[in-house]
Amino acid sequence: MIGHGQELARALAAWRSVASPSALDLRPLELDPAAGQAALDGFHGLDGEGASAFVALDARFLNGMRLDLMASLRLRGITMPALVEPGALVAAGVRMDDNCWIGAGAIIQHGSRIGFNTVIGAGAIVGSGVTIGHSAWIDEGVVIGRGARIGAQVTLGLGVIVGHGRQIGKLCIVDKAGRIEQDVAARTFIHATHAQPIVIVGA
Repeated sequence: MIGHGQELARALAAWRSVASPSALDLRPLELDPAAGQAALDGFHGLDGEGASAFVALDARFLNGMRLDLMASLRLRGITMPALVEPGALVAAGVRMDDNCWIGAGAIIQHGSRIGFNTVIGAGAIVGSGVTIGHSAWIDEGVVIGRGARIGAQVTLGLGVIVGHGRQIGKLCIVDKAGRIEQDVAARTFIHATHAQPIVIVGA
């Protein structure tokens, strides 16, 4: 278990709730977010046979640190299973890739695909046929309408509702509560403190 602060504690509690103590030997590694991948250098036992890992970090740095750590662990040959908390409802046929985290009470409907390293917060609703790219952060209670497409490394904050069939481009941050009924271009920043969306050019 690799992470920082509250997210690491929450992930530890979640893993303990889905497996018996005899089935898992949980070893938490508290990271300094400023250290990045270097924090793994002194950690022994990650490449042990049968070992697996889970990265639990929040949406800071456009979800990039979680992605970098996951890549480093994959290079070591470490498996990274998805975590589905008790009370989440995941329909048959939903595809979840490595290191996904589905929070308690979340609903993922039929035909949806959740990319690797994506976090779906507690109580979020993901409609049927939705595609969510890798390393996204979907906050608690977010609603994503059926057929929507959410790009890689997108952050959707509290109170966001994405309409049916809408597209949110990669690296967007939508942190303003309300309905999104138009497509959002990649690298767009929508925040309650700004009257208009900001588009990052040349990034």
